[in-house]
Amino acid sequence: MKTVADIHADILKRHAKSPSRFGYFFLQWIKFMDHNDRLYAARGEAGENYLQYRLGLNHVDESAAIFETLLSFWKEREQEDRIFSYLTHEDTDGNGIWHYLADTLREHEGTSTLRMARTLLAMDIDFSKRNRSGQSPLNKMLVPLPRWQSINALIQTKHLSIENIEAAIAERAKDEDQRNALMSMIFSSDIEQNQAMLSQHVLRQALQPQADVTLRAATCRLFFDYVDTKTGGTAFFKLVTIANHAMFDDLMRLLMRNTSETVVAMGVPDIATRKAYAQAYLARKLLRREHSGGGVLFSALKAGKHTHLRKITSLLRNDDLVIRTTVRGELVRKDLPVDKNSPAPTNPLLSLLLQRDKEGNTVMHRAVLTGDLQALKGFFSGLTPNDTYAIIRLIPNIWGLTLATACRPELVQAALAQAVKSGKLPMDRAKALFSAYPKDTRDIVHFIEETVNEIESLAKAVGRKEPLPPTFRLETLRANK
Repeated sequence: MKTVADIHADILKRHAKSPSRFGYFFLQWIKFMDHNDRLYAARGEAGENYLQYRLGLNHVDESAAIFETLLSFWKEREQEDRIFSYLTHEDTDGNGIWHYLADTLREHEGTSTLRMARTLLAMDIDFSKRNRSGQSPLNKMLVPLPRWQSINALIQTKHLSIENIEAAIAERAKDEDQRNALMSMIFSSDIEQNQAMLSQHVLRQALQPQADVTLRAATCRLFFDYVDTKTGGTAFFKLVTIANHAMFDDLMRLLMRNTSETVVAMGVPDIATRKAYAQAYLARKLLRREHSGGGVLFSALKAGKHTHLRKITSLLRNDDLVIRTTVRGELVRKDLPVDKNSPAPTNPLLSLLLQRDKEGNTVMHRAVLTGDLQALKGFFSGLTPNDTYAIIRLIPNIWGLTLATACRPELVQAALAQAVKSGKLPMDRAKALFSAYPKDTRDIVHFIEETVNEIESLAKAVGRKEPLPPTFRLETLRANK
């Protein structure tokens, strides 16, 4: 039996004697004498066939020509059994055609390799089968850097699922933190470099009628649980900045469906406790924070996604969560915390709104400092007068600016100057803050003053000197100033 090295030497020798386009030459070569049988039977030192051998040498164009010629030649000769046998062949280490192609794709992702990939997919040649070392071709396409053109080919042929991706990543990273980091890297790259095509694909799959609970849960983990080690945020933080209304609505539908299924699986008997657990589950997904301290509202605000902001805040209740539980045979009420470090630890909406970044700004501070009145009004919608009053007047950032003072340019300038002088604020950061500050704050000043006056008037109308204290722990915010 001839080895692939013998076949290769013969092809190179004959092609050198009659130079021509390789595809044309190879077709003539395989027709000659017994070359067809010799090539089909030939194996290399690692048990690879000739196509795998050429892919291993990164001979991309020649491999593509061999691939297409073999398919058409064997089909014309009515030797179609050879096609499937040849393309599903594995070397001694269990590497199939996809493993060789995946290695080539790391350096050569172009028309030739993509055409081969699409043909293999059309023939249902498994791209996720592992070799004897436990590594799949998909793993090679995803790590260390995703090969997006090839992955998009898998998407377009509807072969790829979130479960395929999780399984491929589990091959390389056995530790949960490593898996989370790799999954986050892949989908961050998808959003930043691939127009979120993979994200949209897995989201559509999860919302199909035939999708099951497991698939929806896996997709929810992708968007809301896998944390980017660099930023501390999840894919949701990035998607909220680019998603159109339809995609965002799909994300919210998935989250609500997953929440419902998770709570149902808990087997909680009474409706009130089920609702409380549902809010706690939602809060765990939506209250995640980046290393900067800001949550998903900060990301959506920066992107100007007012509709997204409204929909996110509408999911959470402005109320303390309580569950019923049995203690020594008696049914008792028990607080259900959503964020123990929050000034409102059992209130999902206030816990979200009162998150602060490293500069002590709530998302409402950021709205005032960037002149976003529409967002500011949305944040206050549904809050009690006493909480609204305290948020406006009594919560300062690290430079001492409350919402009532942050809307006045002269006070902002003075506070930033003092922060620079005291060493709390670098000069370049102060300049960046003031350059982003709105040129005209009169509308925001009017809204804040009008809101404060209405609340004070209401307090006086019921015989109080000032509004009631807030429902949250104001002292914790002041302590973190």
